[in-house]
Amino acid sequence: MKTSHFNDIANNVIQGVTDPLIAYAELKEYKREIDQAIKDIEPIALEESEKYGKSFELHGIKFERRNGATRYDFKHIEEWQMLHQELKNFETASKQALAAMKYNANYIDENGEQIPVPKITYTKDSLITK
Repeated sequence: MKTSHFNDIANNVIQGVTDPLIAYAELKEYKREIDQAIKDIEPIALEESEKYGKSFELHGIKFERRNGATRYDFKHIEEWQMLHQELKNFETASKQALAAMKYNANYIDENGEQIPVPKITYTKDSLITK
């Protein structure tokens, strides 16, 4: 079974043949180039797909054309702006309560109530190339 060039790069790193940082940078550059090429041809491919309907198979490859997602923008609504600002204020106060908790202190609002602290989660570390 034939492996791809990209799998070969990964396998060489895993086997200790290739420097992992060089391979990582090389694969990231390939990804950037591939992403740009896809972005460049996607409108043309979408237009071509209109000849075949929503779902079709061509040369053994299954395709399905999907409509774009609907997005709603509330920023122009005054009530939304006020509620959004209230939410931001609450989030700020909650972060301050968490910071105070690290010093065994409580963060109390203007009504004398303790402000709840947020849950904290972390994303995985990443390595970027420039």
